[in-house]
Amino acid sequence: MTKKEETKILTAQMVLAKKGIIDAKPAPFHSDLFNADIEVENTHAKEFAEMLSSNADDEMYLYSRIIYENCPLFRDKTLLAEYELDDPYMLARTIYGANVVEFMRLGNYILDVYGANTADLARKIKKK
Repeated sequence: MTKKEETKILTAQMVLAKKGIIDAKPAPFHSDLFNADIEVENTHAKEFAEMLSSNADDEMYLYSRIIYENCPLFRDKTLLAEYELDDPYMLARTIYGANVVEFMRLGNYILDVYGANTADLARKIKKK
């Protein structure tokens, strides 16, 4: 067996060595639109998994939902009151308006934080 063909067996020591990386808070997302950083969380794994398994076929809605759930800014009561939305998950989409590229970049960044392959996930969502 060559070095290239060898596989490693995961050990407890390997997991513990990565613990700091796994538990680390993600770097903020830089918004060119607002010329500021947006705080991103990675503590909503349950909601993220539910979103992935949902039957929603609206990709923009799903992106808006993951942004809402993983960026404290978009859960701010002041913003929610100002935009008067029936569905708070639509806040991020509403705020970004026609700035679809940055909206999608932020959503993709959050997907990456959770370890999702963005291209494969986008295809999965579009098939639903």
